[in-house]
Amino acid sequence: MPRGTSRKKQLSLARQAHLGNQATLAEDSDEDVDSLKSRLYKAEQQTQLLEQQLVDQVKVCSGLQDDLHASQDLVSMLRTEILSLKAKNKDTYHQLRMEHQCYKRATSKYGSVTSQIALLKKSDAVSSNQLSKALRDSANTIAKLLKMNEHLQNELSQSVITWSSQTEDVKSKLISSDTRLKNAQKEVSKLRKACNQATQVKEHAIETAKAKVMQKTSVHHLTNKGVFTEETRNLVRLLFQAGCSASHINEIITAVLKTEGITMIGSISHTSIAPDHLRGVFCCSDST
Repeated sequence: MPRGTSRKKQLSLARQAHLGNQATLAEDSDEDVDSLKSRLYKAEQQTQLLEQQLVDQVKVCSGLQDDLHASQDLVSMLRTEILSLKAKNKDTYHQLRMEHQCYKRATSKYGSVTSQIALLKKSDAVSSNQLSKALRDSANTIAKLLKMNEHLQNELSQSVITWSSQTEDVKSKLISSDTRLKNAQKEVSKLRKACNQATQVKEHAIETAKAKVMQKTSVHHLTNKGVFTEETRNLVRLLFQAGCSASHINEIITAVLKTEGITMIGSISHTSIAPDHLRGVFCCSDST
């Protein structure tokens, strides 16, 4: 049997039992009616309270999901900024390395000229004029190289200062970015925990409501205040007319209700059925 058909049949039986109970209760005193109405009103109030709590939890869960998306966007933006800062740091390092290579070439040239001067001093000059001219030329060259060296040193110093300043800025930005990233990760973790807790509360409320509804619709009482209900009488009368033995009527009713997931409260023994069962009358002797 499909699950939907079984559920509809359960609801139909429950409605019939409820209508039977209402018909029986209509014959009772006014105090019983007022008590049942009060219990029904309290049950409806509790159901409305559970529904409102479920709506509130759904709203909280939606807000937490929005905060989670915002935190993820912030983390992505911070990663992009970190990659950009790393690329700038790499370019600065490359520029500083090129300037350092220029300084090394200038130093090499200066060393070469210095060695040439030493060789000229040690060698015999063919002509003092030529030697003087060569010395002047060498001095001029040295002066120019010294000026170039000084200029390169100044540029190198400025580059080092600039690179150091940029490095400090990059370090401070990296530290700040790491701090913001850690804080964002903590917020994401908190939001995930809060979202999981909200989901658990919502599921628990739904399960509680379902359990209460199932509890109300899965029990059938054969008697009411020690007297078999009209539904029970009609059911026994129908089974007996169908040819069922009086000793098996209780087993048949129990099996049918158990198949539908309904718990039967009470029992019917074969001695409970009166001799005039042909008119549909029987006595209540065994009930719990």
